[in-house]
Amino acid sequence: MFAAVTKEIRHRFRPLTARMIRFESQGSATIVANEGTEGPHVSVGEEWTNFPEHGLTAVVWRTGRPARVDDYREIPGGEPYLLEGLVSAVAVPIYVSGRLWGFIAIGSATGPLPSDAEERLSEFTDLTATAIAAAQSRAELIASRARIVAAADNARQRIERNLHDGVQQQLVTLALQVSMLVEYPELDAGVRSELENIAAGLRTALTELREIARGVHPAVLTKAGLGPALRALASRSALPIRVRAQVPGRLPPPVEVGAYYVVSESLANAAKHARATHADVVAALDDGVLRVSVSDDGIGGAVAAEGTGLMGLRDRVETLRGRLTIDSPVGGGTRIRCEIPVEPLTEIRGR
Repeated sequence: MFAAVTKEIRHRFRPLTARMIRFESQGSATIVANEGTEGPHVSVGEEWTNFPEHGLTAVVWRTGRPARVDDYREIPGGEPYLLEGLVSAVAVPIYVSGRLWGFIAIGSATGPLPSDAEERLSEFTDLTATAIAAAQSRAELIASRARIVAAADNARQRIERNLHDGVQQQLVTLALQVSMLVEYPELDAGVRSELENIAAGLRTALTELREIARGVHPAVLTKAGLGPALRALASRSALPIRVRAQVPGRLPPPVEVGAYYVVSESLANAAKHARATHADVVAALDDGVLRVSVSDDGIGGAVAAEGTGLMGLRDRVETLRGRLTIDSPVGGGTRIRCEIPVEPLTEIRGR
């Protein structure tokens, strides 16, 4: 977007240069777009830490108002601009949500810029500010959703751990104690039968509790990673499932959890709603992107409508800066794919 704005400005004004500069929190400034001449200190991405006192960057930073230089030959510190071929320049600040974000500047090689240059440039700064504010709002929304998802995942993991270490262990102990009582030789036949029923009930409750715990948060995912967790998920499915997971080592936990639930929800839909007879799961890490797909031979027609599990999956993947697509023609089966960028574990943990 920045490059498109400066390109349009240069087309409209025909200056020697058109640049967009962003002020950083520590007091420096970064060139985010540049149309026209380039030099050792005027390329995109270049960060300026020292501003000439009478230059446009220092004046806008200090006053927050438009600034102009009609002749760089007449101001101290104008030599770098003259070497670049500039004679004059105008800068107009960009305010985003009431805060000084940066500025747009144009430079001329022939003489002073028109007196209305600031007013005409302000049209572009207003549009730029609106676009930046919208992008920041979206980024903040995604970050907020990511925090909510992370908090929910952490809560799920705590519940699974508490179930395993608490209630599940108590049930195991009770089942063993009842089994030992059943073996008592002088036990009345009627009591023995009742104890056997209790033992059977405890085993059933234990099995169901383990399934609930796996649904809340799969322990194998935490312990062994995505590949083993997907294979374990497939082994418990009512459908025949082929899993091809090429994911070496461990991924950041939010990525593993997000990918796991994409597969889990997709397989659940295939088994419950799609009338599928088999499914394929593929997960591979390629060039820093985790690609996961789940395909079935069901009736198709799946849509990510509001309030559905598929919409929840899309929201989850988007909080990871990923993308989820659904290809589900009626009568043609369903294929759900997601792509999630993967950052190094050290970078994730360092935030």
